[in-house]
Amino acid sequence: MKYIISINDLSQFDVAAAEDPWAIELRLDLMESCTPADLQAIRSGWEGLLLLTIRSTEEGGRFAGDAEEWKRRIEPLLPYADMIDIEQGFSHHADWVRSLKKTIIASYHTEEMPDSDQLSLCEKELRSYGEIPKIVVSPKNNEDAIALQQYLIQAEKPICVSIMGSGYAWLRPLLLIMGSEFAYCHAGNATAAGQYHIREMREVIRLLLKSQ
Repeated sequence: MKYIISINDLSQFDVAAAEDPWAIELRLDLMESCTPADLQAIRSGWEGLLLLTIRSTEEGGRFAGDAEEWKRRIEPLLPYADMIDIEQGFSHHADWVRSLKKTIIASYHTEEMPDSDQLSLCEKELRSYGEIPKIVVSPKNNEDAIALQQYLIQAEKPICVSIMGSGYAWLRPLLLIMGSEFAYCHAGNATAAGQYHIREMREVIRLLLKSQ
């Protein structure tokens, strides 16, 4: 199982790294400051994967700039990253990011619950510019939850499928078991509602798979 710990303050990095996740995500849109010197220092002691994310206000983050501002903000930090999260609104920078040998997580977040056709169309659009599509939606009822699991089972892999909010947070470990490429967690300070502490997520997964 692949676990990504998401942090919104560089002071949390050592705590996150101590949990030995597959990757650590830096939510740059939630940080007051993050400089190349900061990341150079991190790289001197962290051998795991580093994911950079600037989440837009349209998709639940705090970044209100346009695509060119997105590029200006992330460009000096790219040499230190392994993966870059790119929303559709910033996707025309994907070829440039890929030319720098970075893996692109092509992401889409919505507070709605798309139907299966809409999910498939979204996945196709995300795969057109990224190596791993990430689709995060908001189930409204149990039928939506079942439909999302069914979609994931049938979807091309790799793909990350998850949920927004805390109402259906119990879906997060189930989606990971059913084939989602990774799960986003925290190490003491959640960056999104419904996130599990990585220790909780690992324990839930262990218990769910115990009989296998």
